[in-house]
Amino acid sequence: MSGGTFWIDHHCIRLPFHGDGDRQELYYHLDGKEWWDKELRLISRYLGQGGVAVDVGANIGFMSGIFSKLTGPTGHVYSFEPSPFTYPKLLEVIQGNQYTTISPYNLGCGREEQSMTLFCPPSSGNATLCPDAGMEQSPLREQAVRIVNLDKFLGPRLERLDFLKIDTEGFEDEVLAGASEILRRFKPVIYLELSSQRRAASERAVGLLRDHGYNFERELSLESSFLGDNFFALPPGFSQASA
Repeated sequence: MSGGTFWIDHHCIRLPFHGDGDRQELYYHLDGKEWWDKELRLISRYLGQGGVAVDVGANIGFMSGIFSKLTGPTGHVYSFEPSPFTYPKLLEVIQGNQYTTISPYNLGCGREEQSMTLFCPPSSGNATLCPDAGMEQSPLREQAVRIVNLDKFLGPRLERLDFLKIDTEGFEDEVLAGASEILRRFKPVIYLELSSQRRAASERAVGLLRDHGYNFERELSLESSFLGDNFFALPPGFSQASA
């Protein structure tokens, strides 16, 4: 489209529209208010004022915005988005909404620090480091990205961590493998995508969480879980009163 970027106020978050063919951007504009209200209601049970959240796979920062609202001026959000195509949009959303407590990083997270290839279909929300893990059949753009280990990169900066969201399209197990010390130290509530389409990775992620004593908020059935299904994993000893 001509005329450049314009902004739409959804009364919960302001989002840019670039008209660059990214379907995920369209989805946010079409369904964003409904998604915001739903996610805000669900996550508010586990994240409150003064809390600290980590958003792995932040895309343009929609969920980071929810975390910022819930944690308020005394909390903090660390947002990781590896795509060099999507990351500038994350920065735009942070600036456009005056989110002063979000720290963005143009990085992915995994077991070890390395360079990898991110495979990006027409919807940036389906970009993945695992191209055989449930990828839609469509033209893919390849992007070189940097991966860091959360324990090493973020762990030393943290004094608390209440909430860890992971949406990495089949790489969730690798993110968790690089965050074992963070899980042990802080025992955050974890919100992650699991699905039958990415069965092997999802099973590994569940196994890692079980090893740390985590249980799931609702009954976990990978057979009936599909792409886009998110689950809350609760740490040992967690009670609603402690949220």
